[in-house]
Parts: sequence; structure tokens; C-alpha cells
Amino acid sequence: MYAEKPVVSFGTGNPGIETPFVQSTWTTKIDNGYGYNSSFNLTTTAEGKVFTLRDQKLIALNAQTGKTIWTVKDHMYSMIFYHDGVIYGNLIGGGLFALSASSGKKLWQSSVMIEKINTMEVFGDTLFALIDNYTFAFHVKTGKQLWVNTGSQVATQPKEAYYTSSGIMDAGDIALRAILLNEPTQTTRQLHAIEKKTGKTLWSMNNQDAPFKIEGGLAYSIKHNNQPIVDDAERSMTVTVINVKTGEIKGSRDYRWNVNADSYNEYGGNAPHYLDGNDFYIHQNGIIARYDFKNYKSGGKPLQTYYEPSYVKGSYPLYKVHRGRILFRTVEDGSLFSMKTVNGQELSWTGDNPSAWTAIYGKGVYLAQTDGILHVIDFDSGKPQFRVKTGARQYDHLHKEDGFLIIQTPDKLIGVKLPSAFK
Repeated sequence: MYAEKPVVSFGTGNPGIETPFVQSTWTTKIDNGYGYNSSFNLTTTAEGKVFTLRDQKLIALNAQTGKTIWTVKDHMYSMIFYHDGVIYGNLIGGGLFALSASSGKKLWQSSVMIEKINTMEVFGDTLFALIDNYTFAFHVKTGKQLWVNTGSQVATQPKEAYYTSSGIMDAGDIALRAILLNEPTQTTRQLHAIEKKTGKTLWSMNNQDAPFKIEGGLAYSIKHNNQPIVDDAERSMTVTVINVKTGEIKGSRDYRWNVNADSYNEYGGNAPHYLDGNDFYIHQNGIIARYDFKNYKSGGKPLQTYYEPSYVKGSYPLYKVHRGRILFRTVEDGSLFSMKTVNGQELSWTGDNPSAWTAIYGKGVYLAQTDGILHVIDFDSGKPQFRVKTGARQYDHLHKEDGFLIIQTPDKLIGVKLPSAFK
């Protein structure tokens, strides 16, 4: 009688990553954000503190010890936002508030009730709250509502349409507001210029992305034509140059490239693009082209080209260049890899299990895995440095504050002191 033989039998040959374990300095329970029916992270860090929720109360913790510094009673919060010494937030009931980040003292609470805020931003002395196609403006010192702007193109199918906020940008006396109008048959990109003082819409444009650069009174925005891709070998991207105050088109820049019919990563008219200093990168169906943004020439060639990594299927760029490397991630396991801008050399930062949350701070790469282990890897060398036992399968964020890594799971925070090289 012989033992049954398998049809096939093999292993991965991966022995795992063996680095020293570092003990956490502190751990504390927090409220599970899912219970607040909020799409926002209810924890943020600044000034050596961690601001979060516990027992439906906003608290501030010392980032190095985890000890409570102050507690605000009697309110539940659906989002919090830090700016210049002040915590702004939205109450569950819809009111806005401002607190001193150092003491927790309430500075003001607005009587205006607005719910389901997409995001908040502060430009100068104005707090902007965005809700779909609505823009609310409040004075940062008093909480007084200054105006509300509802400007947006009317939908052709209003009963089935909805708006999505794509953010707001500071342009001096003007705020540039990007909105998506989503309809069953099409999605229209809208760009609106709002006068900060009055809330008046100065001009609007369709089929323009949020600007990726604002400088010298000019906004640089990608134009979309909403037309199907023609079956040919040429693709293009148009950058519209817009006068911020008047909306006048001051010029355009056309970037063109050829594609292969069997290109596996056909981006069409939505080619990933990003600006790093003066380097303008465009992913052109298997090729990454780097252009001199300041010295644009019609029909000009890129300064440098790289082949996109082809061995990693299901990967996509992260629209970032960090420490001289173009960043990518994979969909399947959340792994992170890169290409060096000098020569295209590839480098990956991988753990030994799928990463549920990945973050880069300075020269540290942090991989929080689904097996309850977090790996810390040196960005420049790719070498693992140490591990932390988190005991978690899910993560809401990884923060870095005052020399500590703050690991946020759905119901707890873990504080880990970082070595000097990663502070």
C-alpha cells in the first residue's frame, strides 16, 4: 500500500522576512469609525498630538505616550480637520465647529446646519466646506457664513444625475472649484472660478480637469473631449492654459505619441500624468515620457523615456515621484514598486503577506499586512529594517507624528517609536 501522490505539489520558496520585532510604546482603544456612518477618517495628527474619538467624544492624545491631554464632551463628530492650530469639524447633526488644538477650547460653533460634507479646506481667512456641487464659505475666526455657491451645469437628466466634488484650489482672490456631473450617458467635468470675497461665479468651463498647476495668474488643466477613441496609432493630451481671473484661454499645449495596437496598458485619453517640479510625466501606453514643462515646444520630444514595468500585471502609477523614484502599486496584494528617474532602474518594497495599508514617510516604507504584522523598509535600499506586531487584519491609516508611527486600526491606535533614521 503506497501513499497517494499529488498531481502537482510546489511551494513559493518564500522563507518570510526575518527582522527584529519592535515593541509598541502604547496602545489605546478608539471608536470604530464605521459606527459614525462617515466616509472620513476620524483621526488626524498635528502638534505632537493625535486627535480622535473615544466614547463619542473628541479627544487629544500625546503622540509619544498615548495619554489623554484633553476631552471635549457632549458631541459626536462626523469629521475632523486640522489647520494652523485649529481643529475644524462637522457635528453629526450638521453644525460646524472650531476648537483650539492645544487646549480643546471651543472657538466657535456655526448655527448653519450642513451635512454630508465631502471635504473642508482653509485658504487665508476662509473655511470652505464642499458638498457635491455646493461650496460653503465661513470666516475662520468667527464661523460666520459668508456665502454659498451652487453654480453648476444643469443636468440633462436631473432625476438620474448626481454631482461629485473633485476639490477646490487656492488661486489668490479666486477659488477654483472642480465638479463632476454624473449622468447615465456621460460624465461632464466642470471647472468654476469663484470670487472668494463674494462667492460669485466669475466663469465656468466644461470638460476641464482640476488644474494640476497654478502660477503667475495662470491655471494649467487637462482638457477632455468626451469623444470615443479613434482606432488609429496616435494619441494626444491637451493642457489648456487659463487666465484665472477672466477665464480667457491663453494657450494650449499638445503632447502626442504613438501606440501599438496590442498595447496591454492602453490609457486612451486618460493617460496618467503628474508634475514633479519642472518635470512633467505622461504615461503613454507602455512608455513613461518626461517633458520639460517650463520650456514647452510644440511637437517637442520628451527629455527622457522609460519602459513601464511590464512584469507586474494589474499595477498602476501613484502619480508621485519621491526621492527620485516614480511610484507604482499593484491591485492584488497592495505591493509597492518604483522606477528610478535617472536610469529607469526598478526597485520594489514587498512584505511576506498582502498589505492592507501602505504608507511612505520620508525614507520609510510602512507595510501593514493582513496577517497582523507591519514591516518597516528603507526606501532607498529596499532593505527591511524591523517589524511590529499589530494583531490586526484591517487598517484605517498610518500616521507619523513627533517621531512616532501611529498605527490606526478600526478600533485602536498603536504608537511605535521610530529609530532616528526614520524620524
